[in-house]
Amino acid sequence: MQNNNSRAFALLLFAALVFFVLSRVPYGNYIQWPFVIITTFIHEMGHGLAALALGGDLIKVELFQNGSGLATTRIVPGWRQAGTAAGGLLAPSIAGGIFIVAGRTHRAASLVFIALSLFILISCVLWVRSVFGLAVLIPTGLIFLWLARKRETGIDQFLIQFMGVHMLVDTFTRTIPYIFSRTASAGNFQGHSDSSNIAEHLIGGHLLWACIVASTALAIFALSLRHTYLK
Repeated sequence: MQNNNSRAFALLLFAALVFFVLSRVPYGNYIQWPFVIITTFIHEMGHGLAALALGGDLIKVELFQNGSGLATTRIVPGWRQAGTAAGGLLAPSIAGGIFIVAGRTHRAASLVFIALSLFILISCVLWVRSVFGLAVLIPTGLIFLWLARKRETGIDQFLIQFMGVHMLVDTFTRTIPYIFSRTASAGNFQGHSDSSNIAEHLIGGHLLWACIVASTALAIFALSLRHTYLK
């Protein structure tokens, strides 16, 4: 069992290295583009689910070809709006941590794969409103559902952890630089970044909240990797 864990960990480290290199070379982002879109979807739905949990509404989610996205929510200004902003920033690390841990067993990986597939498809019906987002997410959800139902031992475990590792790398290469920025743009939207939104509704500057959110995101990944491979 320990030997299998070592091989799986080594393979995922190699995948992380590949993703990192792709994020730094010309046209590399196009190769990992499908995974970038999924991570962006998780980020935007993090905003939406946080808004719903805090008593607000999720109006719509839009995804764009350049890998950016936009969640339109309605929430009472104040700490609830700050919580909605934080929800999007932490969603990829939370989802990625769950994916990595779920990959420990075939049953857990299969259940999480099915849940992810249904979540994508239901979100397309209820909230995703961009043509591009629907064109990408509906086939993705159906493919994931097909893969989960095939019940091929090892395939779903590797794929769910593979996506988790991509979200880890994406946190380093895209999310953390975004967290520390003051502004954001997506589609026709130009405005404050999520960390600036948190700072606007709570005490402290955006750099303080950027450090808190980034540290939390990385801690979630560290705990998931430790629980999965070093326990």
